[in-house]
Amino acid sequence: MRDEGMYYQVRGFRRCIRPVIAVDVTHLKERFWATMFVATAQDGNEQVYPIAFGYGDSENNLSWEWFLDCLKDSHGYIDNLVFISDQHASIEAGISKRIPDATHTICCWYFSENMKKRFHRKDVAAIMDKTTTSYTELKYNLHMEELRNLHQNAFNYVVDVGSHKWSRIHCPERTYMVMPTNVAECLNLCLKFARQLPMLTLAEFIRNMLQRWFHDSIELHSPCVIS
Repeated sequence: MRDEGMYYQVRGFRRCIRPVIAVDVTHLKERFWATMFVATAQDGNEQVYPIAFGYGDSENNLSWEWFLDCLKDSHGYIDNLVFISDQHASIEAGISKRIPDATHTICCWYFSENMKKRFHRKDVAAIMDKTTTSYTELKYNLHMEELRNLHQNAFNYVVDVGSHKWSRIHCPERTYMVMPTNVAECLNLCLKFARQLPMLTLAEFIRNMLQRWFHDSIELHSPCVIS
């Protein structure tokens, strides 16, 4: 039997949502030590639009490949698809292997925070915040030169990572200003206490939560969004 909720969710994503998906993991608590994989997008009102959830034993290559396979099977091929994530190697490896036509980018907030921890310099992270979100080549070059003068090793590091991974203007596809993964983090926060539940109970909690969200969204906005 077809899951009507999934049908409308997929249809709504393919017809109305920008093809930028933030992926992340959250860890279940108590005795249910497992990892929950989350894929999330934003709608035109910049509200959270959940895409998929999955459970795995840990965050590794096989788990990410399985989750991405399920995502691909349920939503099909999507033109100009962009994934945003942290710098976990398994995510990049899984995308390049399972959805090679998609573009993978790094969350701008995570990248600047990683720079702060790596080089122990808050000013380096501040420059990276401005560099990643630059709208013009001129601004980008000015901030990169500022970074070079401030910390040569930090400059070399971001060049090695590749500007197409973290720079707004050098991303090969449009990110529609969706640079951080905070949409996925927001969803994880909504499940803060529910993560203590058994997996089936957690799945039912998520279903009820999303049903309420979509119902409220239809009440507030046009029903044509997912109909």
